[in-house]
Amino acid sequence: MVVSDDEVTLKVENLRAFYTSKKGLVRAVNNISFEIRKGESIGLFGESGAGKTSVALAIIGMFEQISRHFASTASNEESRKLWALKDDARKKGLAFNEMKEELPGVSGHIWFKGRDLATLDEKEYRKIRGNEITYVPQGTTKSLNPYSDIEEQSSEVLWAHDEDNELKEWQVMKRVLQTLDLVELGDVDIRKEMKPSQFSVGEDQRVLIAMALVSLPDLMIADEPTTAVDIGLQNRILDAIQIVRDELELSMLLISNNQGTMAKTCDRIGVMTAGHIVEFGDTQRVLNSPGHPFTRAFIMSNPSMEQIRKIREKGLRIRGIPGMPPDLSEAISGCPFSERCEYAQDICRERIPEYREVDEGYWILCHRYEELPAW
Repeated sequence: MVVSDDEVTLKVENLRAFYTSKKGLVRAVNNISFEIRKGESIGLFGESGAGKTSVALAIIGMFEQISRHFASTASNEESRKLWALKDDARKKGLAFNEMKEELPGVSGHIWFKGRDLATLDEKEYRKIRGNEITYVPQGTTKSLNPYSDIEEQSSEVLWAHDEDNELKEWQVMKRVLQTLDLVELGDVDIRKEMKPSQFSVGEDQRVLIAMALVSLPDLMIADEPTTAVDIGLQNRILDAIQIVRDELELSMLLISNNQGTMAKTCDRIGVMTAGHIVEFGDTQRVLNSPGHPFTRAFIMSNPSMEQIRKIREKGLRIRGIPGMPPDLSEAISGCPFSERCEYAQDICRERIPEYREVDEGYWILCHRYEELPAW
């Protein structure tokens, strides 16, 4: 299915996001591509350390800032040298494939409403971040100011982006109350004056979602929105996200390692491991009939009740993924899952597979996809 540009909210092309460490250059995100259509929810699904949050930080223009900060505090001369080379390459207008060596930072394209975000400076990014693209971070304890009430924190983004001083106080108040009500916080007229410590973890998460919605963005990114809460709270938070999406026709990028979260909230998902998207397609197809060995192993390591039934019917057993994820500070010559894959052959270890569309809208990064046994 061909999708026109005006139906696409975000289009990521050949995105790389590398940072420096004491061990060397870490390839957190390595040449991934996907798009999010208007009103669509896309999920990034995979193990911890796969690069999902790095994708989000690259999209909102924070990856390089955070990476540079850690590089400067680490007192690592090699890191500072690599960042200096990166700055020099940027001044010369060199593309990733024109550089003599791999360098830290973000490269590739992040198309949003006709603009390539990867080319913007910080001043231009600030007009978009928190306004047209918003981010719900993982966890609430470090995300909310414990000394300010919810109303003040929720309205801050509106005042910050009101460059022409057109907003009235009553308009801001109305928007804040509407968004808090939209996530079904309850008694918003009274509770808007409360501070984060007076809310439960699940309510704090709803407040963060409301804060991300108050500017009526085109795209909301939610990073593990149901982490560290019980199943009842998970469902209520996911219900709130669904309500928001339906009401506002919002495009969303949802990051999680929980397949229940993916199944409930996402239209399509990309499965990530070791900085790569190895499988991308319709959520039900990916979760119920996974085509990539990593997806199969990841689901097998933590299956749903329905998948447990299917696994037992096939005479298989629930098991973890063998081995350890690859060290991303070392260059990977072949498939990022080849060292842990039971189907790997020499070609898998020697050459990175082509990321290819094997069915309409269904993409795979695997040399042996057509030869694998049915799931």
